[in-house]
Amino acid sequence: MKIHERKNWKELYPTPIYTLSSFDMELPRVQKTKTYYVLKSKDWVNVVPVTKDGKILLIRQFRHGLGEISLEIPGGIVDESGEGASLISAKRELREETGFTAPDANYELLSKFSGNPAMFTNWSYSYIATGVEKTDEVEFDEGEDIEILLAEPKEVKEYLKNGTIHHPHMAAALGLYFLKYGDT
Repeated sequence: MKIHERKNWKELYPTPIYTLSSFDMELPRVQKTKTYYVLKSKDWVNVVPVTKDGKILLIRQFRHGLGEISLEIPGGIVDESGEGASLISAKRELREETGFTAPDANYELLSKFSGNPAMFTNWSYSYIATGVEKTDEVEFDEGEDIEILLAEPKEVKEYLKNGTIHHPHMAAALGLYFLKYGDT
């Protein structure tokens, strides 16, 4: 299958989180040009933080889109740039949202996922951080109000099964963690 060229990019409506953009694409099978609309966004990152005694650190926070409290793992927007930006952001988000950190050698990239390949232009990077411990005070962003929860792996699996953890990027990261490490 051939990758089609996207032409005539236009930034239609910028916001602090994403920019509604459009581009034109020639559709060779039907021999016409069509305009597509996407959300241009910075990359995202999340981290599965595991304490020395094997608990998984989760966070509860209000999510404006759903208007509900969501149980998740720490994460956010990759604000840094350049080589290693996603890892730097993962460390920052963990520290800012929870006050927990881990030694640099204890971070591992699990995978990168597409935010939604039909609508978003960015990637979401998922990391594991082992041996996390409380070292700092939290530094919430203006709109954040986060509660920290330490859970046994079997509890986290149940949260995934029953839909308590429903954010797809968080569920994917935790699912990969359990596939790779089991209940350890």
